[in-house]
Amino acid sequence: RHVMNRGGFGGYGRRGTRRSGGQSYYMMITLLVQVVRRLNQLPHKPPVTVFLLALNCCAYYAPELLGFFFLPRVSDACLRPEQIYRGQSVLAIFNPTRLLFHSVLHAHEYHLYHNMLSLLGKGIQLELKNSSGTFAFMTAFLLFGSSTLYVSLSHLASVSFGSPPSCAIGFSAVLFGYKVIAMMESSDSGRENVFFGFHVPRGVYVSWMELITIQFVHPEASFLGHLCGIVSGYAYYGLFLRPPGGGGRQNQRDRNVWSRFKSFLFGGG
Repeated sequence: RHVMNRGGFGGYGRRGTRRSGGQSYYMMITLLVQVVRRLNQLPHKPPVTVFLLALNCCAYYAPELLGFFFLPRVSDACLRPEQIYRGQSVLAIFNPTRLLFHSVLHAHEYHLYHNMLSLLGKGIQLELKNSSGTFAFMTAFLLFGSSTLYVSLSHLASVSFGSPPSCAIGFSAVLFGYKVIAMMESSDSGRENVFFGFHVPRGVYVSWMELITIQFVHPEASFLGHLCGIVSGYAYYGLFLRPPGGGGRQNQRDRNVWSRFKSFLFGGG
């Protein structure tokens, strides 16, 4: 996520417009080539991952395809947890439009390109390992979980410490959640994690290393937004994927996810 101060979630700044002007489409073409090449290598295509890629790219490059009434402007969709006025309920900060649409809007082409490359890799990995239905549920959980947590903590910081206004957009909180889940599954299977080509021993969590690294490389990135994505990833894994007894087996994964989901919602078995 990018945070546009006084205006960004994880972002640089598109100043309230749907799309920044003057892009060359070079990154779009490069991204398209990589997506087509990767999908052609797969015997089974991941439909949810393809849908998410198309939705994010259309929201940036061709918002008219989604309909101007369907896709709000950045200023209307970014997470602005500090915007609550006298007499309003605290629930007003949890605006459904902002919680849903902020994730598909990006500050500029590099922001979109980086996130979509990450989505391509982690989306394919998780969707093919699980089912498409499970991956769709996982995405929804990470999206609303990270957004709700971000809004709550940001509003608390704004009220308590007077933190500066922000306008948060981007898909990267969900991506951090994906990375946590993939990392935990890798640890369960006994495989080592890889970080920038280096094999990282089990117990050294790559997502935390990436959180710090990205903040050094892109100081304008939303540290809190990425952190909320990591926490949401751990929450999803603990609720729906953690093997009973802490073992490493992943048998009957989809059935376990849905049974735990029903138990989580209704208290049943």
